[in-house]
Amino acid sequence: MSIPEVALRPFILQDAEAFTRAVNQSLGSLQPWMVWAHADYSVDEAVSWINFTHLQRQKGEAEEFAIVDGNDRLLGGAGLRYARQPGEFSALGYWVRSEAQQQGVARRAVAQLVNLAFAQPHIAVLEILAAEENHASRAVALRSGFSFVDYRYGLIVLESGPVNTAIYHLRRP
Repeated sequence: MSIPEVALRPFILQDAEAFTRAVNQSLGSLQPWMVWAHADYSVDEAVSWINFTHLQRQKGEAEEFAIVDGNDRLLGGAGLRYARQPGEFSALGYWVRSEAQQQGVARRAVAQLVNLAFAQPHIAVLEILAAEENHASRAVALRSGFSFVDYRYGLIVLESGPVNTAIYHLRRP
């Protein structure tokens, strides 16, 4: 399946069932890296997440988006978390449902998040954190123009515990 169009839009409550299906159908690729992904992920959990994204947006803490195709089919999620304190960086995160992976969906979503972030004059550097062994997420960071900075232990905590975290940065052009 080719996905010619990828767009970001805020999550809406009507996404809850599609979000739930996407998570449950993608557990093999999500569970190693996303502690919230678990068997029998429920519509109630999706509704709670969607409501939380609205609260984050209202507070100016983050912008979370549904990644959708040209037919508004949910392909995953992507977000921009704003730095809260000096020395922190605004950070991007993303996940793509299994059947839409390896088609440039995450890279195109990241490009849109980068444009959104750098449209805000106070953001000079963006950050992506990925578990050292999450090669797919790390490849997206590199293909999106981010540079590897370093590894740091414990910035990401998985089900198995803290792991080495690869840090990537992109500076405002």
